[in-house]
Amino acid sequence: MNWVRIFNRLWEIINTEGNLYFGGPRFINVVREVDPYHPDYYQFLEQRNQEGLSTSRRNYFSDILMSFNVENRITIVNGILDEIQHLDQERCDAVRAMIGGAQERVPLNELAPEIWNAERLNRMLGDINQAIAETQYERAVTLSYTALEGFYRAFIHARMPDQNGLNEIIQMSRAIRSYLRDNIEHFPDEAFNMFNHVSHTIDRTRNGFGEAHFGEEAALWLANYTRDLVNTQIRLLLHFM
Repeated sequence: MNWVRIFNRLWEIINTEGNLYFGGPRFINVVREVDPYHPDYYQFLEQRNQEGLSTSRRNYFSDILMSFNVENRITIVNGILDEIQHLDQERCDAVRAMIGGAQERVPLNELAPEIWNAERLNRMLGDINQAIAETQYERAVTLSYTALEGFYRAFIHARMPDQNGLNEIIQMSRAIRSYLRDNIEHFPDEAFNMFNHVSHTIDRTRNGFGEAHFGEEAALWLANYTRDLVNTQIRLLLHFM
């Protein structure tokens, strides 16, 4: 694999304005899914300054990626692409094709993307809060959707591997609801039904955000509301992972 070409293609995507854009905190949060002890954004920049190294995003993104072995590089790249695949499928598929040969050798499904815990959720919520603080409400909603979708995939992979082929967030929520109904006693049906209601809300909100022209106040409460729904939904399901 030519990692210079792979990085250049990836950079072309994540340097695009809007929801595709990866700032330092967002990039390093993906890296910390592979290495939880990697310095956070502020620690890393301070370290670079002390060492007299470039703090240009392109330079330190490349340096971070190349500091890992091939297996972990692939995991990081796939983690980034998983977040933005629905926004630019053609270019994301092109990058995946460049590492396709390695994907056959590396059991990616057994690596960090399937590991969810409260710490990972808190990092995702931190990204959402940062987007809200920067008045990037549509991005906050997209990140909420990405978090819920990613957790559903992880839950199904861990508890219902025979249904790993499910892709739509609504399909996944229905499958999870059925699993819980079959395996958990003394749980009210109304609570089970909330899985579908929340998933529909997050899905419709994400899809409708770009089409609607919300005022800033409406967009703010909607972004906060979707964040809180995702937080509640994932924290509940973490008990059953």
